[in-house]
Amino acid sequence: MIFFDLDNTLLAHDDAEGKAITAFYQKYQSSLIVTDNIVHTWKKITDIHRSDWRAGKLTYAQQRCARMSELFIEPLSERQAGEYFAEFYQFYQQNWSLYPDTLEAIKRLSVFPLGVISNGYTMNQMAKLEQTGLSSYFKLLITSESAGVAKPSPDIFRFAANLAGGDIASHWYIGNNADMDAQAAHNAGMKAVWLNRINKDAKTSTRVVRSLTGFSDLLLESYQLSA
Repeated sequence: MIFFDLDNTLLAHDDAEGKAITAFYQKYQSSLIVTDNIVHTWKKITDIHRSDWRAGKLTYAQQRCARMSELFIEPLSERQAGEYFAEFYQFYQQNWSLYPDTLEAIKRLSVFPLGVISNGYTMNQMAKLEQTGLSSYFKLLITSESAGVAKPSPDIFRFAANLAGGDIASHWYIGNNADMDAQAAHNAGMKAVWLNRINKDAKTSTRVVRSLTGFSDLLLESYQLSA
């Protein structure tokens, strides 16, 4: 099976989140901390609390509330933080879009069984696939919620391979993060590919492509197929 990461691999997550937090900041600016770059500030806050979530220090819901609470000047109750995050998430959902190369690459690779391995809630990630028209192409959606463990743990890749069947070395995985996606999947035993869309400087012992078009070319050529 060919597994894909979802956010920033198939779906332009950073773009959607940037537009969402900008809209949220414009609405509540007088109640929020002062910043010259709300997108950068939100990303920094998000990275800190998501790291705590992956380390098991916070639940997924708690990291969401923690991120929102840090944005406001006055303390928020858990209920208030949850309500504000739900509003932010609506802005985020309104801006979901695929990368220009996503749909064509998925169509070309649909000669293979396809799956997704993604950190997050299953309901949220399934909603992204459905809203963007991708859900019918995927046989499996593996999330950190369903696996009980998050990337970069090798266990989430082993969990996915077990559901897909066959030896883990027979499965492919591509993602935009050199460490949490490509190297982690490689370490777990999959054929891993780093999708380096923006020419980041990072070291990985995996294959590297610049686009999903390049990835589909790689797979089809590897199996001597044309599409």
